[in-house]
Amino acid sequence: MKRASIRTLVVCLAVIGTLISARAQTSDPSVPPKFRLPGDVVAPVRYALDMTVIPDQDTFTGAVEIKLDFKQATPVLWLNAERLQIKNASLVTDGGAVAAKILTEPHDYVGFQFDHAVGPGPATLHVSYQGEINRKDQQGIFQMKDGGQWYVYSQFEEIWARRAFPCFDEPGFKVPWQLTLHVKKDQVALSNTPILSETATGDGMKTVKFAETPPLPSYLVALTVGNLDLVDAGTAGKKNTKIRIVVPKGRDDEAKYAAETSGPILTLLENYFGIPYPYDKLDEVAVPLSGLSMEHPGLITHSGYIILRKPDEDTLNRQHEWVSVCAHEMAHQWFGDLVTTAWWDDIWLNEGFASWMANKIVNEYHPEWQMNIGELNGYQGAMYNDGLGSARQVRQPILSNDDIANAFDGITYNKGSALLNMFENYMGPERFRRGIQRYLKQYEWRNATSAEFLAALAGDDHDIAAAFSSFLDQPGVPLISAKLDCNGGSAKLDLSQQRFLPLGSEGSGNQLWKVPVCVRYPAGSEEGRQCMLLQQQSGEMELTKASSCPQWLDANADADGYYRVLYPPDQLTSLLKIEDQSLSLPEKVSMIGDIAALTGNGKVALGQALALAPPLAHDPARQVVDKTMELTTGLQDNMVEASLLPRYRQYLLDVYGARARELGWESKSGESDDNRLLRPSLEGVLANQVEDPDAIAQAKKLAGAWLDDHRAVQPDMIGVVLTTAARHGDRALFDRMRVAAKQEKDDTIRGTLLACLGLFQDPAITNTALPIVLTNEFDSRESLNILFGAASSPKTRDLAYDFVKQNWDALIAKFPTDTGSFLPFIAGSYCDQEHRQDAKNFFDGRSTKYTGGPRNLAQMLEGIDLCIAYKQAQQPSVTEFLQNYSSKSAASGAAGSK
Repeated sequence: MKRASIRTLVVCLAVIGTLISARAQTSDPSVPPKFRLPGDVVAPVRYALDMTVIPDQDTFTGAVEIKLDFKQATPVLWLNAERLQIKNASLVTDGGAVAAKILTEPHDYVGFQFDHAVGPGPATLHVSYQGEINRKDQQGIFQMKDGGQWYVYSQFEEIWARRAFPCFDEPGFKVPWQLTLHVKKDQVALSNTPILSETATGDGMKTVKFAETPPLPSYLVALTVGNLDLVDAGTAGKKNTKIRIVVPKGRDDEAKYAAETSGPILTLLENYFGIPYPYDKLDEVAVPLSGLSMEHPGLITHSGYIILRKPDEDTLNRQHEWVSVCAHEMAHQWFGDLVTTAWWDDIWLNEGFASWMANKIVNEYHPEWQMNIGELNGYQGAMYNDGLGSARQVRQPILSNDDIANAFDGITYNKGSALLNMFENYMGPERFRRGIQRYLKQYEWRNATSAEFLAALAGDDHDIAAAFSSFLDQPGVPLISAKLDCNGGSAKLDLSQQRFLPLGSEGSGNQLWKVPVCVRYPAGSEEGRQCMLLQQQSGEMELTKASSCPQWLDANADADGYYRVLYPPDQLTSLLKIEDQSLSLPEKVSMIGDIAALTGNGKVALGQALALAPPLAHDPARQVVDKTMELTTGLQDNMVEASLLPRYRQYLLDVYGARARELGWESKSGESDDNRLLRPSLEGVLANQVEDPDAIAQAKKLAGAWLDDHRAVQPDMIGVVLTTAARHGDRALFDRMRVAAKQEKDDTIRGTLLACLGLFQDPAITNTALPIVLTNEFDSRESLNILFGAASSPKTRDLAYDFVKQNWDALIAKFPTDTGSFLPFIAGSYCDQEHRQDAKNFFDGRSTKYTGGPRNLAQMLEGIDLCIAYKQAQQPSVTEFLQNYSSKSAASGAAGSK
């Protein structure tokens, strides 16, 4: 037999340990499970829920009937339940009624002990209970207030269905549900399926009965209740599915763009999947103050910030974000809902796929938006996180609630999406699509795993499945070294791989992937493009279309590969000197991102990168200009010596100033969308990095005018105008913004104003702003913006950090329950050992008590470690560059790019 790798043995031992633990749990049925329900004992067949929900109350009542299949005899049935008061319970079997004693646990579980063993065979459990309608967390059944009225919504992913009803709260238990709601007679009640009947009960209430759902896991069940308005969005798809936008009372006009765009998105998704929309209706619900969107079948919920906006206050960025998020959640109706992950370790199958599909649909719906560049930037963001020593693998073993919470991160969403994109392009779009359709049809209404997905995708091509798995089952991103070799009469490319690790990382670079490397190069009047699967540490690619040594070669063709590229200096210079459109826009953006990343691991000096940036910053494409800011901006806090700050600001002025001043702070009639999108970035650099007095004065003037009349500033510029004015503002402006925030009805603008309250640089103002978060002046979910705003500036971050330390208990009591898990990021901008140790001492044992907290703290501390190493290694090159810098050198670089 072959020897298993150490990594494989560790994983196997972990799995074996989990199985042993599960068996140990079932050996004494009266002992509650430690993490997972014993699915080999009993499973649900169908649920019937009956709930009374009134939005302005703090509790709800419910009754659930669960048809069960006992697979073996047991005297105790364990279900998931949290924050529920179980009133009574009974079990009915073929042999009659069985008394049930309730076993109450403080978290996650409730047991029902019978006076004799039950099973095997069918049975029905009846449970009556009471639960809480939460006004603090967006978990379980929760309330939000809008326009003076309360509304009730639900959010059950990841493990919060157990706060609404006792259930088997794991994704692998996928069965039909039937819901009945008792609500006020003048209110609207909605769930996943159409309403079968509404019956007045004569006491100011009505009973709303919904059709039975297709098989669903508990986390996809949903409801909403309140004085809601229903906006008709027409019909779409092969079944003429009716679509509605569901909004708080009186906000119909804000749903116009969502209503116009939802139908076309649904139709495009149907066309790709070759399967009609699987459900009988589609309601899209706007949840005020929420930052979440959720793919409940037939009742998708969306953050009010994303789905709603008055037409005369809308922005291009908001429209782009809405279309992307709408496509993401609708894609879930097939990937995640129709076919559901079997366990949380494969949640990338839901989220990574929906992210990838959203990018595909947006690019088809609005190709002029070039959203593939936003997609690429998301992939490169995932690469940064994947470079951390604490990075987790996509298919991470899930052994605790912490692991479940941590699974919903950029690795799952963006890396998962990037891998699908890479293998689609390696396999070919049509072959890939056929695999996707085969998978959906094979597992519809069921659960599936990564192995089953890869088998359906690749068919008999085991190399594809093995290559894909090499990225799923280990953390990290490959660094591909690509060197042209034109000696010996033919052109070839020498390739090697290692793990990309930043300066200061303690991770090991000795990892191997099976990497689909695709390259592009000129071949006479044609284009040379070819791919190979790099399966070893090094390999060689013959450039079969090259008749001579190519003038240049891009080793990540169209930026479709999930890897970084390191070129020899002469090859990088050749790529940077290309003056025509030989390099695609994604290739340019990817190259700049790689240069920025390579400064992070020491392969490229930061001073050298600063010298390379000016020609790139004069590219006509706004996406290229924006990307150069990853190289050039934000260095004043840690990398630039105080004596060199004037030269650094002059450098930024030389690179970006002329274009910023050409665009100005106000849009012009007939200008392009690209100019509208680039303007905020450039003006922000001019005002807040260069500290240009004229730009600052203009921002303050516009902010004052906007506070008098919102029409004074174009919607695309509100954010940069207000934040710039706040950073350079006085107490009088602070007071005006505070009053404006209290009066503001638009959630997005109010959130911006609250963030601004934390951005004032005067410590006295910061000391006035921070205590606001502990008052009821604003909703606590919004006032956190003040705290994180203050933490973002070196001038005020000490005040924010000290405030957290001095008021930890009060903050935990005030804010949503798991806020404690991410409060360590308040200290995340420090770059010195003293603050790192202080943060570790304070947060360890505090933030780590909350779900997801241990990992968040570890990543924050690692970020400080990497910043310290980066500063130590790269600050000398920045110093040398700035000491020798002159405006003339920047001008000559810009001229050379034209």
